Amino acid sequence: MEIEIRQGVASDAAHTTPLILSAAQTLLTSIFGHNKNKTADGYLSHAWELGGGQYGFNNHWVAQAGNEVLGVVTSWHSKLGAAFDRATLDSITSYFTLDEAMTVLMRNQTVAINLTPPTNTELMIGHLSVEESARRTGIGSMLIDSMQERAEQLKKRKLVLDVEVSNVPAIRFYQRHDFVEESINKGFIRFARPV
Repeated sequence: MEIEIRQGVASDAAHTTPLILSAAQTLLTSIFGHNKNKTADGYLSHAWELGGGQYGFNNHWVAQAGNEVLGVVTSWHSKLGAAFDRATLDSITSYFTLDEAMTVLMRNQTVAINLTPPTNTELMIGHLSVEESARRTGIGSMLIDSMQERAEQLKKRKLVLDVEVSNVPAIRFYQRHDFVEESINKGFIRFARPV
């Protein structure tokens, strides 16, 4: 099976949204999924198609075999700046009503307070997920390798990521890929690997 790693595009939403959601389902549902008509899945699809910000296709890479998207990953760094944050906020306020958006932002802030953003020398990765039928085929490794190359291009010194302490399969996966625990903060483990 030949795998291509490429930048995400808007039309990937139907494949990538469930993958992103599965990477942190409990967490994302707790932030975006309290309204039966406006679900976490619906928001993630909306945000993906807009392109910008934390959940948009511009900042994601997909693993594709033939016409099938089998995996997804994102990365962010300290120089993304205000435009990145504005695009994330725009995706929230264009999907939710004003009151809903305020609630979403407060729930997000409750989580974010326990997470440390990447420093100038770090590339943070997230949303790494592989289609269940394609797991243990090396796709997750390929996605990490592509982020390693991105970190080298951006002259970063290490890859970092946060995993919920309850996500044992993800913890084991990252440990097998030479990520080392740096810290634990309110339910999240910060892992790092030199570039």
